[in-house]
Amino acid sequence: MRSEPSLRPSPRMRSVWKITALLNSITLLILPITYFYFMNRYHLPSIWLTILSCFVFIDIIFLTCFLPSLRMKYTAYEIYETELEIQTGIFIIKRVVIPMVRVQHVTTEVGPLLRKYGLSTINISTAATVHKIAGLEHEIAEELRDKIIFLARISEDDV
Repeated sequence: MRSEPSLRPSPRMRSVWKITALLNSITLLILPITYFYFMNRYHLPSIWLTILSCFVFIDIIFLTCFLPSLRMKYTAYEIYETELEIQTGIFIIKRVVIPMVRVQHVTTEVGPLLRKYGLSTINISTAATVHKIAGLEHEIAEELRDKIIFLARISEDDV
């Protein structure tokens, strides 16, 4: 059995995941605010507001403090001459092996938050899907993109 991929995203990606999780979890605040509105209007029990608020608070803490560290621990990739392996997931770990022959094109992507931290995402397209390697420093992402394109071209010539 093959060992786990050893290359990991930049440690700065943890900060990006924390900020993204915080922004996404802010929408959870709508739940207690909505209940508070209906509680005052229809005289609903306030215990449910307390329970709901605690649930939302715990969820926000988990999403912003613990989840990014877990993602960092289990996100990895490895490039071989004939294939690319990507590992993602936290509770269910998914390892995808992409044959270089199947690679159609490779792009880099940089959003505003990634740009602030000097990071990029590589998108590897095959006929069926697009696979992503997130959290790479710009220079590493450019080198990796070029390497994948080169290896895909070599694999294509061998077929």
